[in-house]
Amino acid sequence: MGIWAAGSFGNDTALDFADELKDFAALRETLVKFGKSTGELDADDAAVALAACDLLAAAIGRPPADLPDGPDFGTQEVSEDLLDSAKAIVQRVREKSELAELWSEEDDTEWLAELENLLLRLTPSAPNKAPARKEQPEIPDDFLGHCYLCSGPVTERDGINFEYTMQGGGTLSIHPHRSCIEKLISGPHWNDDGSPSENTRKRLMKDMGF
Repeated sequence: MGIWAAGSFGNDTALDFADELKDFAALRETLVKFGKSTGELDADDAAVALAACDLLAAAIGRPPADLPDGPDFGTQEVSEDLLDSAKAIVQRVREKSELAELWSEEDDTEWLAELENLLLRLTPSAPNKAPARKEQPEIPDDFLGHCYLCSGPVTERDGINFEYTMQGGGTLSIHPHRSCIEKLISGPHWNDDGSPSENTRKRLMKDMGF
């Protein structure tokens, strides 16, 4: 999962979840599943959990600014128990998830503010002003993926696509920023043609598990 914006739908994992969700019953099942689970949530599960909570907020007429075009369940009758469970899930993501750890490595002020806003929107008695719709950030033509070190978007201009073809078939790849590599290891980092030096290649192979 790559982070590109602070809202619940500011990542591809959440958008995929929303796109594949069939109906409100499936959304309720997802929330019940997260409500019953324990332990730390990994980044992908945390992203799905927040997306589900925000879709629930949308179902009671309190959507986020970054709500994707679908699905549209209309206004639903939602029990207080389900709303309370959703708020507990948001708190769990904030306090006990890999996603929170990733954001803490950057400036998490906006992300934490989005969580507070979500908690308010899951509280029908709290004042709520319908947000202006946000446009999703445009993916550049030279987009490679997300940096395995900082989770930010990587392009051909500021990063590399490092691939390794395994003997049994299949290719593994990672997409680090050049600046992240330069912060992580000592040089020399690059050959004259801009390709990874032997020193850099060894570190990238190690980070891929070899």
